[in-house]
Amino acid sequence: MWIDTHAHLFDYEPDSLKKVVQEASVASVEVILSTATDIPTAIKVTEQCQCSDHIYGAVGISPFDVTSQSPDWLSSLSSLLRKPRIIALGEIGLDSTNPRYPPLNMQLPFFEAQLELAARLDLPAIVHSRGSEKKVVEICRSIGIRRVLFHCFTGSFDDMQAIVDAGYYLSFSGIITFKNAEIRAVVPSVPIERVLIETDSPYLSPVPYRGKKNRPAFLKYTAGELARLLDWESDRLQLQLEKNFNSLFFNSSL
Repeated sequence: MWIDTHAHLFDYEPDSLKKVVQEASVASVEVILSTATDIPTAIKVTEQCQCSDHIYGAVGISPFDVTSQSPDWLSSLSSLLRKPRIIALGEIGLDSTNPRYPPLNMQLPFFEAQLELAARLDLPAIVHSRGSEKKVVEICRSIGIRRVLFHCFTGSFDDMQAIVDAGYYLSFSGIITFKNAEIRAVVPSVPIERVLIETDSPYLSPVPYRGKKNRPAFLKYTAGELARLLDWESDRLQLQLEKNFNSLFFNSSL
């Protein structure tokens, strides 16, 4: 089976969510990690986790959404992290490249507070990092986070090395199917035991659906390209990625 380690499903109502999960299962995507970006979407994610055995959840405040949170956001998030099938804190992070995001001095307090919460609860953190990868690694290490996933990784070789040297993981999205994507040159150098894959639905659809709304079922195209770039058989890659997922999110070596 394939595992979609990062998808935003919170816009789906129960009937449409059921169809998306069924379509994914037909494409051998049997586990989806539905990821929130703020408190309202986190509430939706916790509800979706009860609708299907195929869905796990992650809840957190993304760097894009830090300016719209209520004063009690941290208390609310702490409660939501204790809901059934919530296995990570995310998406959180820092973005210094996109001018649509709040300035870093507004992002940073939210990021650090959430990392401290993850450390207290011994939960993995799912990180959005653009232009700040080494700084994010440094902050995570200083706070004592043992398990971190850099989702939709598009950084440099040096960024990748800093992440894996810290014992953290990174996830590739449909971007690796884009012919001119620079990340394609980095992929073969990443230690396979630190690799995961994702759709980042509804964004970043892989070729041949680039530019269209992404869905978990499309993960198979990213998986196929990863297998090609690594020169691995599909079955072998499935087993390795499942092992990586269990190690990261469940502290399991099985």
